[in-house]
Amino acid sequence: MTLTYFVRRRGLAAGAGELDAVLTRMRSLEERPPQALAARWMHSYALLEADGRFGLACVFRADSAESLQLHGRLGKLPGHEIAPVQSTLVLRPFAPTRVFLVRRHSIGSDPAQLEQRLATARRIADHDMPSEVSWLRTYALSETGGSLGSACLYQAIDPGALREHARRAGLPADEITPVLGRLVFREDHDPRHPVPDRAPSA
Repeated sequence: MTLTYFVRRRGLAAGAGELDAVLTRMRSLEERPPQALAARWMHSYALLEADGRFGLACVFRADSAESLQLHGRLGKLPGHEIAPVQSTLVLRPFAPTRVFLVRRHSIGSDPAQLEQRLATARRIADHDMPSEVSWLRTYALSETGGSLGSACLYQAIDPGALREHARRAGLPADEITPVLGRLVFREDHDPRHPVPDRAPSA
């Protein structure tokens, strides 16, 4: 059985040329027969790290986290975080500019609590801060210890707006990283992970 995973890779490249080499290595792994490597690249978000280097937030289909660790070793691609995706919620199409990845750790103990907290975040974004923050997509993640976290993509005027949004929503914003672009290799729709057209009513 294959699952969807979120893989965070930090500080992979010092510049665009190195990042392109990283992506070339990832593409080369896709040429292997499926049975040889049980990890398939769906898409990635290129990120500008706080230290000026480039990183990636990747979405994969794989049979296990161990397969993704093997994928990383073969491609010389460290996976600093590998988390199973419980669900994917798409609110708006990916925007090309001023997009940020917001990582939130341990924001729910079960799917119902996570959904409730994210509904609050959506209400604040849509009604209180519509000109400052626009929520694009969220991956609900299973974290060590059994709690649930999230990796959220927002369009925002700046990181300060996202921190204020998190404060009003009573949520952490453990990491806010600019997204330079989206690299689509495969779409990640899976009937076991429905993707609604809009968020549930708050």
